[in-house]
Amino acid sequence: MSIELPSREDVRNFYARAAKRPDSSLCCPTAYSKEDIEHIPEGVFEVSYGCGSPVTKGGLMPGETVVDLGSGGGIDCFIAARMVGPRGKVIGIDMTDEMLARARKGVGEVSDRLGYDIVEFKKGLLEEIPLENSVADIVSSNCVINLSTDKKKVFEEIFRILKDGGRFVISDIVSGLDVPHEMKIDKKLWGECISGAIREDELFKVCKESGFYGLEILDRYLYRDIEGIGFFSVTVRGYKFNKGKDCVYEGQHAIYQGPFLSATDDEGHIFYRGVPAEVCTDTAKKLLNAPYADKFILIDPKNGDAGRCVPGCC
Repeated sequence: MSIELPSREDVRNFYARAAKRPDSSLCCPTAYSKEDIEHIPEGVFEVSYGCGSPVTKGGLMPGETVVDLGSGGGIDCFIAARMVGPRGKVIGIDMTDEMLARARKGVGEVSDRLGYDIVEFKKGLLEEIPLENSVADIVSSNCVINLSTDKKKVFEEIFRILKDGGRFVISDIVSGLDVPHEMKIDKKLWGECISGAIREDELFKVCKESGFYGLEILDRYLYRDIEGIGFFSVTVRGYKFNKGKDCVYEGQHAIYQGPFLSATDDEGHIFYRGVPAEVCTDTAKKLLNAPYADKFILIDPKNGDAGRCVPGCC
C-alpha cells in the first residue's frame, strides 16, 4: 500500500507559521538550568519546540565546533556558545526563513552578553547540510530528524561533516510501535513530531548502518500516547571513527574491566571481564577513547613488557 507522506514544503509551512505565531502546544517540558540560559533573550523561548536538551548532555568542551541541525529559534546554539567559549564555533542549520530570521535576531544580544560572537545561522536541509567534510566536533539536533522522510541520508550527512572521533548528541521522538498509515499521512501530526517517528530499534539500526559506534541512550521519557502507541523522547549519543583500509594486528590486547561478565562492541567483538583479548589497531584506538576509555585496559608490546596504554600513547 503506497502512502503519500507530508512533503518538505508541508513541514516548512508548518514551522513558518509556528515562527510567526508561537504555539505553546508544540513545546515540551524541557528543563534548562538558569546558568545555561540566562544569557538568552526571552523571545527565543517562544519558538523553542524541542523535546530534550542535547547540548547540555553533549559534554561540550572549550574550543569545539558545534553544528545544530534544525536550529529553529536558536536556543541550543546559544546554550552551546556559552559552553564552547570564545575559541569555539557554533553553526545552526535550518530550512525555514522565518525561523532563521528569529534566530539571527537574537545573535547580537547573545554576543553582547557573552562578550564574543561565534554563532551563525545558515539555510540548509538536513539531507544536504551546507558544510564541508569533517568540520564539526559535535552535531546536535533537537526534535527535528523525525520530520525527515530520509533519516538514513540525514545520518550519513552527520557522519560526513563530523571530524574523526567526533560525536552526535540528538534528542528526538521514537515510537514504541510502527506508526500506522493513517497517522503517517496526517500533516498536523507529522509537524508535531509524531507521524514521522520510527521505532527505537530502527533508530539505532540507521545510526550503525551510517557508520556510528558507541551508541548510548542518555535520556528517555514518554512524550505522548496516541491511539495506544507510546511516543518517547530519547537523547542518543554516537561517535564517528574512520576505519583503516585493513584490519592490522600488532599484538595489542584489551582487557574489559567490568562490571559485567562480558561486553560486546558494535563490531561483534566479545570481551570477557579480566581476560586479555587480541584486538586490531582500529579497535585498540576505539577502546582508548570515549565512550570506552574508562572500561578497558589496553596492553601494547610497543610500550615494553606488555605495558598499559593510555589515551594518546598509541
